[in-house]
Amino acid sequence: MKNIKLLVSDVDGVWTDGAFYYNENGDSMRKFNTKDSYGVSLATIVGLPILILSGEDNLFVRKRMEKLGIQDVVLGVEDKLPALRQYCDSSNISLSEVAYIGDDMNDLNLVDKVGFFACPCDAYYGIKNLSNLVLTTGGGMGAFREFVEEVLDGKGLLEDAYYTYNNRK
Repeated sequence: MKNIKLLVSDVDGVWTDGAFYYNENGDSMRKFNTKDSYGVSLATIVGLPILILSGEDNLFVRKRMEKLGIQDVVLGVEDKLPALRQYCDSSNISLSEVAYIGDDMNDLNLVDKVGFFACPCDAYYGIKNLSNLVLTTGGGMGAFREFVEEVLDGKGLLEDAYYTYNNRK
């Protein structure tokens, strides 16, 4: 994992438990877990960029990512591979330098295209069987944070990131 230069994540089923909540007007909402925000902080400390790729285009997702300072957010993507290729080409990053976390069928075409593929423990079995790593955490329960920690540990950066995080002013 030493060559990983970009973290890419799906949203529903990774940052959320995959459930949709609807209000009386029919608007959908998501529940996010604050544990994942620590993953964002750790990635930011070491300078590892984050790209969010999701099939859903949702205001709550946009607001959450904005609050966390994640600027590269691409929502409403039907086919994630061309979107990822375009981003990587514009950033001079190869797909082999990408670590991706996803959980379901719309992530399947990325499994063998990226350098490292992880999924939450409650991902679709077809994804779990093909992933480089099945996390111990489920979607919406801190899976993104665990993913970041695994990548940083593989790069030998996790301890320093924790130290920096805990000693910032």
